[in-house]
Amino acid sequence: MVSSSNKSRAPPAGKTIRLQLDPLRLHEPARKKLSTIETQRIMVVFDDLVQKMELIEILPVIVSHADLFKSTIDTETMNEINRHEQLKHALETNTPLQSVTNIIEKLPQFENYTRCFDKALSRNVNEQIAYHYYIQQSIRNILRRLVHQQNHFDNIKRILQSKKLLPPQKDVIKLLKMLRDSAMERFLTTPLEEREKDDQIKSLNTRLSSNETIIAKLEKELNDAIADRDAEVCLEDFFRYFIVCH
Repeated sequence: MVSSSNKSRAPPAGKTIRLQLDPLRLHEPARKKLSTIETQRIMVVFDDLVQKMELIEILPVIVSHADLFKSTIDTETMNEINRHEQLKHALETNTPLQSVTNIIEKLPQFENYTRCFDKALSRNVNEQIAYHYYIQQSIRNILRRLVHQQNHFDNIKRILQSKKLLPPQKDVIKLLKMLRDSAMERFLTTPLEEREKDDQIKSLNTRLSSNETIIAKLEKELNDAIADRDAEVCLEDFFRYFIVCH
């Protein structure tokens, strides 16, 4: 049975429940934590993707300033990073694939991609495809070593930030972060809160429009009053001048 105190707090039948969101906190989600495993997994994917893209952007800086990371990045991981940059350079300079065999054979998941060459394509095109395959495998190795070790990645960014070496974020990373924040806000907001937020925003827009109309009307009345006063002052000055002259 429901107690009398609970009955008194229950809303009347058919009455809409209003959450009465604070207008000053209109854009803040009511909840602070994700409530379901699914939403938590989605946010982990977002964070993981952003971190991976950030890391790919700073790899050339790490190679150029390797001395800064002696105590942060282990030797094997640094070797992986150097090999990755060498592969990228070889691709950009159209170096024959055979010349970098010593690099690609050190990849943990090395597979002789030349066996997959398409005879319908030129050797140069086939080598370009192979290069992309090996570079993809190389970056995966580095990401496995660094991204999933949160302290390592944070320390690397902190060092680059302190030395003013952190490259500016690309637009795609900024867009992903905006999308991530938007998704987080949606996940923390219930449908009822979302509807009330929309209603309050519409109400605020209506009041703003009404206030702008009132302000414009008052400004016109003020300007008219000032113009009338100036006209009266000019008229009084004219009469004083006329009396003095005569």
